[in-house]
Amino acid sequence: MARNDGDEDEEAFHWAGDEATGREGARLPGTKTPDAMAGSPADVAPAAPGPRSGPARSALTAVFGIVYLALTVGWILGVQYTGSGSTQLLTEVLWQFGEFTAIVAAPLWFGAALTLTRTGRLLTRTGWLLLGAGLLVPWPLLPLLAVSA
Repeated sequence: MARNDGDEDEEAFHWAGDEATGREGARLPGTKTPDAMAGSPADVAPAAPGPRSGPARSALTAVFGIVYLALTVGWILGVQYTGSGSTQLLTEVLWQFGEFTAIVAAPLWFGAALTLTRTGRLLTRTGWLLLGAGLLVPWPLLPLLAVSA
């Protein structure tokens, strides 16, 4: 079976109507064509937004890093004062797993908020970090703090 590979391969790199607009050859993203050099926005690849940085963003990250570290330490102390009160193995294993997830929730929320709001506005990052700080307060430790005060 004889086929003309050269013509079919060249044809795969062209779009219908390229000849009418004067375009020739492959149109790959990021390559310079005469239209792109002339300022046509059709072939210009959009620039990816980079991560934002600045002193306010760094200070906010440091402050919330300390807050989330305190939340993690609070949960470590809080789970030491509570127990399941059960002698059954499944109940005790599930209680231990709940304590573990309570301890790792704050660092995971902090990391997720930083990662997912990397290119977002500072107010968006602040909102997500404040929401997490409010949700992850070590509730078992609060009655102990109220009694000691």
